[in-house]
Amino acid sequence: MNQPLVYRSDNYFRAGELFSIIRFHEPRKEHRKYHSHDFVEICYVASGNGYHMLDGEEHRVTRGNLFIINYDVSHAFHREDNEHLVIYNILFKPGFVDESLIDFNDFNSLSLSYLFNGLLDKPFHPNLALSFDEIQEFEALIDKIYTEYNEQRSGYISIIRAFVIELIILMMRCFDRCPGNREMNRRLDVINAAIDYLRENYTSSFSLGSLASKSFFSKNYFCKLFKETVGMTVTEYVQKLRIEEACKMMENSNKKITEISMDTGFADYKSFYTAFTKRVGMTPSEYRKRIEEAAVKP
Repeated sequence: MNQPLVYRSDNYFRAGELFSIIRFHEPRKEHRKYHSHDFVEICYVASGNGYHMLDGEEHRVTRGNLFIINYDVSHAFHREDNEHLVIYNILFKPGFVDESLIDFNDFNSLSLSYLFNGLLDKPFHPNLALSFDEIQEFEALIDKIYTEYNEQRSGYISIIRAFVIELIILMMRCFDRCPGNREMNRRLDVINAAIDYLRENYTSSFSLGSLASKSFFSKNYFCKLFKETVGMTVTEYVQKLRIEEACKMMENSNKKITEISMDTGFADYKSFYTAFTKRVGMTPSEYRKRIEEAAVKP
């Protein structure tokens, strides 16, 4: 697969606006464009059949499928052979919905707005398969948004903003109808994915916000869920991984302790010393001395 393209909002938003809606007939597979973008996108499958490639995984789609595509997430649609596939792409930045979020790019930041108080603190999956009744309701609302955007009558931006708020609330209601077991499995999948990511990248610096945004959970909810599932905070878990690796390196190499502290991802020796002593119950020097003493015993 080729390197994803990056679609910029400047190419899709009218001057001075933070919103756009595009009705698009998707191409065949060989002509699809795998891409990411610097805005939030809600994709609704209006008709036809095809496939959606999302972060490297392909899903079959049909009328009534709805996807939230977050900032910097790679995806592409394509139609089946001899079929058509029509997608409504609703593009916006959070600042369009609430001006206080003007500096944010991701869907999760909407949880900071008073408009969705309590609605976005719950877990949800970034795609939906709507029921027949929901399809009627969503398509009527999307049609209103599309008409207002193209006709540009007086006050159209304010009307569209109200419709987008309604659309997001309807989406949250649809998430609420998901069975409890599915929601629980979703939570476990998210935490397991986070654990796998941290195990692979524990030596690198990371942002709790970016880690949470991969899951489509708010940062506060993600941190709460992680601690409930793993029994420690994300920071504590990363320190555990780093110190376990430091112990292995002291046992199996002659590297200096200061060098080991840097190789395992600590910003400086002081933070390594404090974390190591707290977790292991002895200083790094004492730990290495114990290893050396054990090695010379008959």
